[in-house]
Amino acid sequence: MLEDYEGGSDEVQEVFRAGLREIVALRAVLASLEAELVVGARLHGCRWNVLAEDLGLSPGGARKRHLAVDPTPGRKPYRESDLAEVLAELAAPDRT
Repeated sequence: MLEDYEGGSDEVQEVFRAGLREIVALRAVLASLEAELVVGARLHGCRWNVLAEDLGLSPGGARKRHLAVDPTPGRKPYRESDLAEVLAELAAPDRT
């Protein structure tokens, strides 16, 4: 396929580089479209386990990937705890 492309070295390199730039642009478009579809599905009651199957992910993986755009009420965006928060939680006196 592309290995058989004939032309000068600079010309061949530019063909490959242009193709890579197009792939990067397409990934951005697809990621945006995926996020829009997830938001629409969540607004219409789709659960994470259903969306995960369509996305080829685990339910937790799908939720983590799209939690920042999840429009459902009461959801907080996923954020890793920092060390100070973990230590404070461990030191809390009412921890059971």
